[in-house]
Amino acid sequence: MDFLHSFPLPSQFEGIRTRLEASSLKTINIYPKIQQTGLTDSKFSGIPYLPKTMHYPKDIDGNHLIFLAQINFEQVHSFHPFPSKGILQFFISPSFVTYQKGEEIFQQYFKVRYFPTILPEKELATDFSFLPKTTYSPFKHPMALRFINSIEPVSAMDYRLKKYIGLGDLTKRLHDGRTLEEHYFEHFLGAEHKIGGYPYFIHYDTRSHSTLLKRYDTLLLQIVSDDEQNIMWGDSGIIKFFINSKKLAQGDFTDIYLQTEQY
Repeated sequence: MDFLHSFPLPSQFEGIRTRLEASSLKTINIYPKIQQTGLTDSKFSGIPYLPKTMHYPKDIDGNHLIFLAQINFEQVHSFHPFPSKGILQFFISPSFVTYQKGEEIFQQYFKVRYFPTILPEKELATDFSFLPKTTYSPFKHPMALRFINSIEPVSAMDYRLKKYIGLGDLTKRLHDGRTLEEHYFEHFLGAEHKIGGYPYFIHYDTRSHSTLLKRYDTLLLQIVSDDEQNIMWGDSGIIKFFINSKKLAQGDFTDIYLQTEQY
């Protein structure tokens, strides 16, 4: 596996190398930078791609949603089952900021939109003065996005960890007195902005004991709080969107699981 052989694996994991290799998934790490963006560019916050024939999305209570992110897959070296073209957008309701842990699958308080064909700029809305000036956003500034493909082993909080590493191995104490689990949390927490790969959970993987939620087997987008980047969701929280891999391959973004957490 590219990731595990391109980068030296910390010595404490050599005994489980083959299991980490077996667990590994492709991921696209996202690196945001404060920078002006065009209407069709990938971005966090700013002005979204919006055809003049469409309305800006609202939640079920009539509130304008917060524009979180836009991914132009022509700017990404994506892989199956992710699209290779088109624009994917993510919006969330201001009401979610008040929840320490929020979940939603009906897109009443969030919206994921996919545009398989990108229109010329003359057909896009440019006036967003109708949006409330006081609307909360986890981003202090609009940010352009850079993407780097990688491969990562199962993350420390993903429910699938126990499929690859048994409790007996995780609780073993190493020569430094720390357990393998403690080292695993240090190296493979999965707490990055990303598309694909494994998620990060603050408390526990909410899919662990739910057959319904386990069908959302693919991380569509993860945004984490980062002081240095001036990105903060509530109290150092995380925003995650999950999708079923088969529906993703079909370009069907109607069935999404949104999960947010705060400390």
